[in-house]
Amino acid sequence: MHVISLLLLFFSFSNIAVAETSNTSHAGKWFFSWGYNRGFYQNSDVSLHGTDQNGVPFDYTLHNTAAHDEQSDPSFQLLFPDITIPQTNERLGYYLDETHRINFGVDHMKYVITQGQTVPISGTNITCGLCTSGTQTITPAYMEYEHTDGLNYISIGYEVLYPFWENSLFKLSAVQGPDAGIVYPKTNVTMAGAGQLRHDDFNIAGYGAAYKVGLVADIGKNWFLQLDFKEGLLNMPWIRIDNNPSDGASQKIQFFEGILALGYVF
Repeated sequence: MHVISLLLLFFSFSNIAVAETSNTSHAGKWFFSWGYNRGFYQNSDVSLHGTDQNGVPFDYTLHNTAAHDEQSDPSFQLLFPDITIPQTNERLGYYLDETHRINFGVDHMKYVITQGQTVPISGTNITCGLCTSGTQTITPAYMEYEHTDGLNYISIGYEVLYPFWENSLFKLSAVQGPDAGIVYPKTNVTMAGAGQLRHDDFNIAGYGAAYKVGLVADIGKNWFLQLDFKEGLLNMPWIRIDNNPSDGASQKIQFFEGILALGYVF
């Protein structure tokens, strides 16, 4: 997580005035960008509650669970019918002036609890009855838990640009800014230990906030490439795990995301 701290230090030296040219005048214009991401997650506590297929209640927490993202085959990214399968980022934004812009965006991340790990557990365990402490090995026979049809973070953001180099065709700028919004995942859960089959549905599961730093390379009058490093926290108290709205899960996910996107100004 030190990358953002180092890049923020860079911003303190990068706010150098650069003469504007007609090739990079974007004030009052809209932009759209599409890109791909890699996600990295801090270990998280996952709390689950509900009633199993036999009517037995469960309410327990898996502590310090590790998770990873799920990259699609790179060939998918070259085929338009499959363009949304990988981990993607979309942004629609507006230039308030040359160095300030706002945006509405979707970070389509993927989150999978790693199988085979043994973690501390507390509460009423779905496989051993009433447990106040102990450990649990996460296997498909016990539980599969993932946000792979989207750990979707839908946000409104604000960006500040710091131009530091420009010629007649290119302009390079550092960029930083916050965003905040809702988490709208499609959570896939199979709790085999409770006799509960796979559940896979969208719902508003919580909210989040993040901060990013990065670089923008304007190419000519309309195109740009943007490389961002983003760190954020997603608080998800309303995760759905089955068709019973009384059952559910909650967790907080701290994430780090690397994003490379291509944009167009219009």
